Amino acid sequence: MPVGRIILKSISESKKISALKSDGARLLYTWLITHLDVNGCFSGDAQVVRGKVFTRLDKTNKVVEDYLVDLEQLGLIIRYQINGDVFLNVPDFVEKQPSLNPDREAQTTIPLPSPDLIQTLSRVNPPKDKLSKDKVSKDNDVEQIIFYLNEKADKNYKSNTKTTIDKIKARINEGFTIDDFKKVIDTKVAKWKTDPKMNEFLRPETLFGNKFDGYLNEKIVNKDDWRRT
Repeated sequence: MPVGRIILKSISESKKISALKSDGARLLYTWLITHLDVNGCFSGDAQVVRGKVFTRLDKTNKVVEDYLVDLEQLGLIIRYQINGDVFLNVPDFVEKQPSLNPDREAQTTIPLPSPDLIQTLSRVNPPKDKLSKDKVSKDNDVEQIIFYLNEKADKNYKSNTKTTIDKIKARINEGFTIDDFKKVIDTKVAKWKTDPKMNEFLRPETLFGNKFDGYLNEKIVNKDDWRRT
């Protein structure tokens, strides 16, 4: 791999970059580019990113994970899971590297995400990543949703179990979007994650069952406010 990558001046005018929540996330995106392989891929694990990109900066894994989530939500990166390992891809990396020469690159060991997953997750207009039942494989939607649940709830659910697939696909068929699944996960994690009795219900069969629409319409409340009610 070459010792560096090209960063175009147009990055200063990027609306997505300016929309990031912190300068730390902007710094991560900029430094991350220099570490990408010929396909624009790198590890998507916060601990690995922290060690290799923020080597000498005092950043915690949680802070780096928050940066990655911010980048992901704006479509600057996509993250995907293969055989239990988490990777990331910068969708427009190749087109922004005019001097990229595959013949001079080391052979990459990072598997590429599927074309369907790239289509699902890399959005030109980022506010709402809608599901396309005609063009996008629902299996990739299931994988993305379970990945998000595991991240937020500190769980390790599989995306290939029949019950999980059936629950998620049933909600998709009712017209719910990936953003809807993420909102339900965020809402219930905020309420249940620190509650020993309720934490066990942060599972696909509960979250994505027949009460899904009700969960979707709940508000995410401040933890202290919730305890006082």
